[in-house]
Amino acid sequence: MLFNSLLFLCVSVIVYSLYKNAKTELDKSFALQLKSSAYNILQRTDIDPIAVPLPKNGEFFRIIYDNKAKKSQLFDNLPKNVSDKEKWRLISVKKYPENGGSISVDFALSAEQYYSGIQKLKRLLYIYLPVAFLVAFLGGYLLSWFLLRPLRRIISNANKVDLEHIKLLSEPRSKDEFYHLTDALNRMLLRIDEQAKQQTTFFTMASHELRTPISNMLTELQVFNQDFLDLDAKKLLDNQELEVKRTKGLVDNFLWMSQIKSSNILTKKSKIDLAEMVLELSEGFRKQLTINHQRFKIDFSPVDGDFSISADKNQVEVIIKNLISNSIKYGETNTTIDIKIFQNQKKGIIVSNSISQIITDPEKLKGQFLRDSSHKEGFGLGLWISEILSEKNNARLSLDTLDKRFYAMLQFDEF
Repeated sequence: MLFNSLLFLCVSVIVYSLYKNAKTELDKSFALQLKSSAYNILQRTDIDPIAVPLPKNGEFFRIIYDNKAKKSQLFDNLPKNVSDKEKWRLISVKKYPENGGSISVDFALSAEQYYSGIQKLKRLLYIYLPVAFLVAFLGGYLLSWFLLRPLRRIISNANKVDLEHIKLLSEPRSKDEFYHLTDALNRMLLRIDEQAKQQTTFFTMASHELRTPISNMLTELQVFNQDFLDLDAKKLLDNQELEVKRTKGLVDNFLWMSQIKSSNILTKKSKIDLAEMVLELSEGFRKQLTINHQRFKIDFSPVDGDFSISADKNQVEVIIKNLISNSIKYGETNTTIDIKIFQNQKKGIIVSNSISQIITDPEKLKGQFLRDSSHKEGFGLGLWISEILSEKNNARLSLDTLDKRFYAMLQFDEF
């Protein structure tokens, strides 16, 4: 559009210049015709004897003889509106015969054809030319649209590329600029794929190497006999245990992330009692609840419901641990964390906690490396991992806020 606008501006200046030059030449031509015809009439007029030429079709003139004593009008067929310059052009010429006196000719030509020619020129330059320019612009646009189809196809295919499962773009048959562009993009994708694989391999190896010593540290802290320690030492030991647990959770998340990136997750479904699992896992957070001055409220709806599901036990444990851990981490102190295991048309669990900050779009928290800005713990992987593991187990994880409470609901499709 910018190119065509500049081009149109340049063409308009050129067209105006052409119009002014053409109008000047038409003026000169018409004036020359008027003068030539007037002198022709003047040359054919004589006094001795009196000879007056007859007007041709479209010729209008008046002949006056002046012998200084008297003016005589020899011929006059000028129209009455000859003074109207929009319709007529008038010229006066004079000669002096040998017998004395003067002969003057007032010659008039109709200017209607002249002005009609000027108007045609205007239409040609100021109407037809812009229309032709517009048609050429549309034609060029359609032609460029046709010629750039390979580029749009490359863009469309590039937008469909999933960086977790990279698929190379199909290369054009002709080795033109589009072929080289596609080849450059494919080589870039190969480099990205190689770096992603190296990163995944590093996370997997590092996670495996860290899990064993961290698990040993956690076991030693948990079996440590605290009976002979004073209150401050016990508090210090409890804090160390929570830090080790947090570190173990981060390492586990890195390991899950590497498995997800490499598509190495195998889902082995078995029958699980969701209520028993929640009760068992919630016990592991009792010490953290005490430090944060929080408490659990666990409800079953209905109380005598059947909460058994078919899913991968290890993966469902990871999901529930992440939901409970987030509720403790982001919940306010001296508040109750509600856990509800339900059975209606579907089976699932709802974990809710009170919040102090407004979350405009809770579903965005399921993105990779996204976390609440008010907390610096973790890497924002828990909900992302939980979302993927939910899909693996035919479940849906949804997040919402209502009345200053945050709700995380996990519901399984099968009844």
